Amino acid sequence: MKQIIQYKNGNSLSYVEYGDKKGYPVLVQHGLIASIRDYHLFDSLIKSGIRLISIARPGYGESSPYSMINIAEWGEIVSDLVDELKLSHFDILGMSSGAPYSYSIGYKLPDKVRNIFIFSGTPALYDDRVLAVWPYEVNKNADIPELEKLASDLFFSNLSPEALSQNDIKDSMRNNCFGIALDFKLRCNRWGFLLSDITENVYMQHSKTDNQVPFAAAEITSKLLPNCRFEIRESGDHFSSELLDNFIKSTMLPHYEEK
Repeated sequence: MKQIIQYKNGNSLSYVEYGDKKGYPVLVQHGLIASIRDYHLFDSLIKSGIRLISIARPGYGESSPYSMINIAEWGEIVSDLVDELKLSHFDILGMSSGAPYSYSIGYKLPDKVRNIFIFSGTPALYDDRVLAVWPYEVNKNADIPELEKLASDLFFSNLSPEALSQNDIKDSMRNNCFGIALDFKLRCNRWGFLLSDITENVYMQHSKTDNQVPFAAAEITSKLLPNCRFEIRESGDHFSSELLDNFIKSTMLPHYEEK
């Protein structure tokens, strides 16, 4: 069941919990087109007894379209939820565009975050070395309305009625695609922290044949993190439920089986 807390001037933060309320908490940071209602992606974690907490970023689903000043502010927002849920320790799973926001939480709450798991993550686009291998046009000065139109044109202009009924499409299109637009704006500007500031263990997996985020960008990003284990997939695209499940089973679950 979706739940909402209030933060900063009455803005709403929507989240949902799955699994065992007494299990070890894992905070999920979703991708660019996603819904916190898509719990089927995490069946293996839920069945293992994990307490899964999935959080909708500003503009997605029922989360207010709040304009964060940088990615670091996400860690401050999530810290309110962590306090509300009285979490003493937890792990983070970040997928694709959720990667920078995972690092933000680790930066803000280093004493509470144990491990950060990154699957096909958006790279450190604040770094010129990463931008040099980024294949997409970057306009650091674009405003939100311009980026909302870009998101709508890129992802939603020619979808079938069946596709438009999917949770991930509906929740990403909310508020005129504000969530996607905000991510486009924040990811390429200064994050408010450096990856060298992240002290937690990071387990990052990326495919050599990723068709959306160049492997070279992920490799550079991994080297910016002080405690990163970089796992290479020899094949496979950017994302699929099967690839994510393999990552959960091979990289994440062993940590909880040991507990």
